[in-house]
Amino acid sequence: MFNFYTNVKLAKSSFILPMNYPISSLFSFLLAVQFAFSEVTTFDWKPSFNDDPVPQKRLDAIEAALPEVALAVPDSPRKILIFSATAGFRHASIATGKVALDRMGIKTGAYQALISDDPENFEIEVLKTFDAVVLLSPTLDFFMPPNKLREDFSDAQWNWLHARHERLIANLVQFVHAGGGLVGIHAATDSCYEDEDYGNMIGGYFWGHPWSWRHNVTILIEDSEHALIKPVFGDMSDFRIQEEIYQFKEEPYSREKLRVLLSLDVERSDEPMAKVPLRRTCGDYAISWVQSVGEGRVFYTNLGHNHHIYTNPLLLKHFLAGIQFATGDIEADTRPSASLEK
Repeated sequence: MFNFYTNVKLAKSSFILPMNYPISSLFSFLLAVQFAFSEVTTFDWKPSFNDDPVPQKRLDAIEAALPEVALAVPDSPRKILIFSATAGFRHASIATGKVALDRMGIKTGAYQALISDDPENFEIEVLKTFDAVVLLSPTLDFFMPPNKLREDFSDAQWNWLHARHERLIANLVQFVHAGGGLVGIHAATDSCYEDEDYGNMIGGYFWGHPWSWRHNVTILIEDSEHALIKPVFGDMSDFRIQEEIYQFKEEPYSREKLRVLLSLDVERSDEPMAKVPLRRTCGDYAISWVQSVGEGRVFYTNLGHNHHIYTNPLLLKHFLAGIQFATGDIEADTRPSASLEK
């Protein structure tokens, strides 16, 4: 008979071992302790989604819209990760975007894409195998389960998941600072609101969409000679599309830090929704930008809510330019827009 007294506190409850505890029962208790701790240390929840398949008619439209060639010949074979996990709203167009971006890489030879929502890809050693990461409309803390599922997890599990989320976001930031590329599409700015480094890296945070997916809007080409604009839009000064348009919080978005490429012409766009007020009193509604982050390259575009964005030849080239910039195959000026006006 063991003669001891101890108190073991686990994730959900405390167990007290009384004196004169039978050794057979002790072994059973220790197995229970091992199981309880293993629940935390080996717990490996991964996001999984059941998106509707892309209909054949849209697949055909994607194929017809794909660029024939890359905008720049890759210096070496390029590999990108396309990630689209969501802890908040999930855009129906994600499945369409995955197909379009994957097929574009294959047809043009610009890159090979891995489409995966597995968090393991954001471990440092795995990230190093990619030239760039594409965040295709992720939302909120995208390595976490949605908050509506919180009760499905113990406190220990939830804390473990949150710690993993913070670690993997830090890994992504480190990857970019060290020279990796990042492409953010649409809801990539509706993510990781509590992580200042992520916000600074992506360049802005969602502050509502005064223009819904039904709105017809006019997009201004601000930087017509820019290396990511000229090969795509040529001599165009603007273009008109039907698309959901975000406005961005006052911080971290700033032309003092970002090179803005496209913006919204409010006067020549449909009236915004009354239920979503225009909060940016400066009237600055950026659509797409680039910036340098450490040694790395970041491209963001607001476009990507509607399915037809991914069947538009012009906008597929817009995505291609951003991806090839992120992989390092297109050299582009990232000096902030504000610095050019001084």
